[in-house]
Amino acid sequence: MWSLAQIGIQLAVIIGVLSLCELRASANASGNVSFAPSKSADSVTVATRKSASAIVIDAEDYPVVQLAANFFAEDVQRVCGSRPVVTNAISDQAELIIAGTLGHSKIIDDLVAHGKLKDVDKIRGQWEATLLQVVKQPISGVGCALVIVGSDRRGTAYGLMRISEQIGVSPWYWWADVPVQHQDAIAIEVSSPQLEAPGVKYRGIFINDEDWGLNPWTSKTFDPDFGNVGPKAYEKIFELLLRLRLNYIWPAMHACSREFASAPENIALADKFGIVAGSSHCEPMLCNNVHWNEREKGKWNYSLNRDTIHSYWEESVKNRASDEAVWTVGIRGIHDAGMETPPTALPDKIDLMAHVIADQRALLNQYVTKEWGQVAQCFVPYKEVLPIYDAGLKVPDDVTLVWVDDNFGYIRRLGSAAERGRSGGAGIYWHLSYYGNPHSYTWIDTTAPALIWEELHKAWENDARNLWVINVGDIKPEEIGIDYFSRLAWNPEGFNFAAQREFLGNFITRNFGQKYSKGMTDLLMKFYHLGTIRKPELMNRHWALGLTSAESKQLEKDYNSLLENEKLLAAKIPARAHDAYQEIIGFPVHALGKTGLIFLADRKIQQGVEPSANEKVISDLRSDLELQVQNFNTNIAGGKWNRMMPGLVTTGNLSSWASQVRWPWGETAPPTSGVNSNQPPANQPWRDAAVAERQTSQINGHWGIVEGLGPSGRAVSLQPPNFSASWKEDDTKAPTLEYNFNSAGGEAKAFVDFLPTFRICPGMKLRVAISVDDQPATVIEVPGSSGAENETGTIRSFAVQNNFTRAQVPLTGLAPGKHRFRIRAIDPGVVVDRVSLP
Repeated sequence: MWSLAQIGIQLAVIIGVLSLCELRASANASGNVSFAPSKSADSVTVATRKSASAIVIDAEDYPVVQLAANFFAEDVQRVCGSRPVVTNAISDQAELIIAGTLGHSKIIDDLVAHGKLKDVDKIRGQWEATLLQVVKQPISGVGCALVIVGSDRRGTAYGLMRISEQIGVSPWYWWADVPVQHQDAIAIEVSSPQLEAPGVKYRGIFINDEDWGLNPWTSKTFDPDFGNVGPKAYEKIFELLLRLRLNYIWPAMHACSREFASAPENIALADKFGIVAGSSHCEPMLCNNVHWNEREKGKWNYSLNRDTIHSYWEESVKNRASDEAVWTVGIRGIHDAGMETPPTALPDKIDLMAHVIADQRALLNQYVTKEWGQVAQCFVPYKEVLPIYDAGLKVPDDVTLVWVDDNFGYIRRLGSAAERGRSGGAGIYWHLSYYGNPHSYTWIDTTAPALIWEELHKAWENDARNLWVINVGDIKPEEIGIDYFSRLAWNPEGFNFAAQREFLGNFITRNFGQKYSKGMTDLLMKFYHLGTIRKPELMNRHWALGLTSAESKQLEKDYNSLLENEKLLAAKIPARAHDAYQEIIGFPVHALGKTGLIFLADRKIQQGVEPSANEKVISDLRSDLELQVQNFNTNIAGGKWNRMMPGLVTTGNLSSWASQVRWPWGETAPPTSGVNSNQPPANQPWRDAAVAERQTSQINGHWGIVEGLGPSGRAVSLQPPNFSASWKEDDTKAPTLEYNFNSAGGEAKAFVDFLPTFRICPGMKLRVAISVDDQPATVIEVPGSSGAENETGTIRSFAVQNNFTRAQVPLTGLAPGKHRFRIRAIDPGVVVDRVSLP
C-alpha cells in the first residue's frame, strides 16, 4: 500500500507529465509570420524598411535574454534593414515586443499580476518552456505587444531565436553562410497563446577529433592570436547552439586543443549563452586529462594515486561550483584509453569504479551550488566501461545513464525494465563522426537522417529521454545532420516514417527557398542512399573487389548520375547562395561521388580492364577532389573556412586522406570470409523488404517502411521498438512480412539482410521467425546483435561498414511451383532491409 505522501508524489509526477505532454503536443506552435505591415488586431508589426518596434527586456533578467534580444534585433535588421532598439524602459508607442523570464523580469511579472497573460501556469516551473502571446494594451500608452515569456532563461531566449528563424534568418547564417532574403516588412500574428517546450532535457554536441579541421581553422585562420579553439570560436559555437535550441556541449578535448576550463573566458561565455557545460565519457568531473603529466603527478590510476587525482577533481569542482553543468562521473584511462590496471579482475574494477563515483559525488555534494536544481550527473558506459556496468556496478539512482552506440550509429543497449525506473533517467551518446577501429569517418557526413531517426526514436521509445549528445567532429560539414538532430531532440514525437524526405524538403526551403526544394531534396536522398551503401572514408580495394559485377555497374551509374545532377543543380543556384550550397551540399556530393568512382576505376584495373584508361580516370578524379578541397578552403566565403577541410596527403606510393579515406594503392587481396562472400547465386535476385506482397499488423505492433533507411533506402522497421512489441516464437498472429517466390524444387537458400542493430537490453534477444508456406518456422537471430563480437570482429566490422548484416536460411524439400516466404516478428528492434529468394 502507498502512503498519502507517496500518493501525493505520484500525482505530482502524473500532473507534471501531463503538463509536459500538452506543451510537447504543440512543440512546433508559434506565431504566423507575414511580410507585410500588421492588419490584424492579433498581430504586431515587428519592422518595416524605415522603422522597427522596440524590444523591451528587464535589466535584471539573465544575460542570455539580453544576448538573444540583440541577436533578434540584428536578425530583423538583416531582413528589413531597420534595427529594433533593445531597451529596459517602456515608452508610449503603438506596438512593441516584450521578452522576459518568469520571476526574473518585473515587466513580465507585472503583466501576470494584472491578468494580461494567459496560460502562464502551464509553463511555470517547466524546463525551457516558452509562451508566445499578443497582448492588447499591456500597459498604459501601448496599443499592442508581442510578448515572449520563458519559464527559465533558455525558454525566453529560445522564443526569440524561434522567431528569428521564422522571419528567414537561418541558424546556419554564419556557420554555413546561408543568405537572408530581404523583406519590406515583418508582422507576427498570434491569435491565441502558443506554448513550446522540448522533449529531451539536455540536447547537445560533442566536438571531437578536431585535429582535422576545427583546430587548424581556429588556430591559423579564425583566431590566430589565441592559436587554438578558444573563446572567439566558442562564442560562435554557442550562438549556433542557441539558435538550434540546443543547450549542452562536450567541448573539444584532443591533445591539439587547449582544455576548455583552462580559459576562464570559455566558462563565462557558456554561462552568458545559457549553455550547459559537460565533458565526455573520458573526462570525469569536467577535467580533460589528455595533458596529464605522469612524471609530475604520477599514474592516472585511482587505485595507486588516489590522493593526487582526487585533489585534481576537487580543484575542478571548486572552480566550477557555481556553473550550470552536467558532471560526468566514473573513470577511464588517459584521454580515450581504457581504465588503467591494477586492478585486473572484473570484481576489483567494479569495486574501484564504485569507490571513484562515491568520492566524486561527495565532492559535488560538498561544493556545487543548488541554484540550478539537483546537481546533474551522468555516467557513460563507453567501450570497456559497459562490461563493468553490466557485471554489477551500482550507479546511484539519480545519475543519468548515458547509453552509447557502437561508434557507427547502432545503439549497443538501452535500459531494462528495472533501470527505467531510476530517477536520473537515461540518455544517449551517438556518433555522426568517428575516429578509430574498424574504420574512421571524419570527413563528410553521410549518415542518413533516417538512421538518426530509427536509433534515436528507439532510444526515446525506451525511455532514454534525459540527455542526448552527438559526436559532430569538426561541426563542418555536418550541418544537415546537426540540424536534424536538434529538431528531433526538441520534438521526438513530431517525426514520422517519412521524416527524411520531409525534413530535407523543409531544410532546403528554410535555407535556400521553395524553388530549389524538390531538386535538392532528390539529390540529397540519393546522396544519403549511396553514403549508406558505403561511406567514402570506408571505401577500400577490399570493398570494391567484393562487389558483384551487377553491383559495381549500378554504383558506377549512380555515382555518375549523382554528380551530373549536382552539376545541373549548381548551375541554377543564385550567386548569393552559392557558398552555402557548396558548403552544405555541393562539396559533400563531390566527395562521395568522386571517391566512389576512384575505387570502381581501381577495381577495373585489378581485373585487367583498360589499365591505362582507368589510371587516367583515377588521376583526373583525384585532381578534381584536390581542387574541390582547395576551393572550399580558399575561395568559398572569401577564404573564411581556410584549413577547415582536410586535403590529400601522399607518402611514397600510398595516398591517404587526413580523415582516413583508404586509397587503393598497396592493399592486399580481399578477404575470403565475411559478408561479401556470403552471396546468393548470381541468378537469385534481391528485392527490397518493403515490397512484401502482404503484411499483417497487431494493435501493439506493425512493420513500417522507413524511407531513406538502410542500403535499400526503404528498410522495414518493427514498431514500436520497445517492450510492448514482443511476441512468442510460435505466435502465428504476430506482425508478418510475406513474399511470393517460384522454385524449381529441391534444396535452396534464402538470404535476409538486416540492419546491424543490437538487442534492446540485456535479457532480450533480436529474433524473427522465418517460414515457408505452412512449414514450421525457423527462429533466426540478427547476426552480431548480441554484442559479443569485439569492435574489430568479422561480423561487426563488415556490418558497420556495409550497414547490413546477413542471415542465410536453408530452404529444404521445396516442391516445384509457387511458395510464400514469411518473416514474423518476435523481438522489438528488428529492421529488415532486403531479401533474396530462389
